[in-house]
Amino acid sequence: MTSDASDNPYVSEYPPTCTIDPSIKALISHYYQQVDTKGKHVEYSECWIEDGTLVVPNGQEFTGREAIRNLHSGMWDGVPRRLHRPRKVFPFGDNADEVVIIGTVEYWPEDGPYKKQDMAARAKYRKDSNRGEVKIVRLQVWLTG
Repeated sequence: MTSDASDNPYVSEYPPTCTIDPSIKALISHYYQQVDTKGKHVEYSECWIEDGTLVVPNGQEFTGREAIRNLHSGMWDGVPRRLHRPRKVFPFGDNADEVVIIGTVEYWPEDGPYKKQDMAARAKYRKDSNRGEVKIVRLQVWLTG
């Protein structure tokens, strides 16, 4: 695995023998920064194509930027701080538009103890046809315990 050596929690490792679009790498880092920043609901939702789908750990699906933005807003109820660490990213082959992300998420709830969980996600990306930017099409997340 290779990474851009950094203490930045949003820098991931990638297989050294697999080519991945640098725009996807940048979006993965940017996405998790938006997830972890209170008030960045619009910026978070703009990581998605207009009709993108997010599947949360309980299996519930949210489709469309508005639904995803509203979910992000609600994720902050009672949680003043969270930190995702997308440690390793495994593309589905050379120049793939789909990856598996392995990492952790930490929470500091207002009314409970600190919690750290392992996480995994499967994400599919594509270039936005209007601006040529890479966006998330579908992301499914799993958490331990």
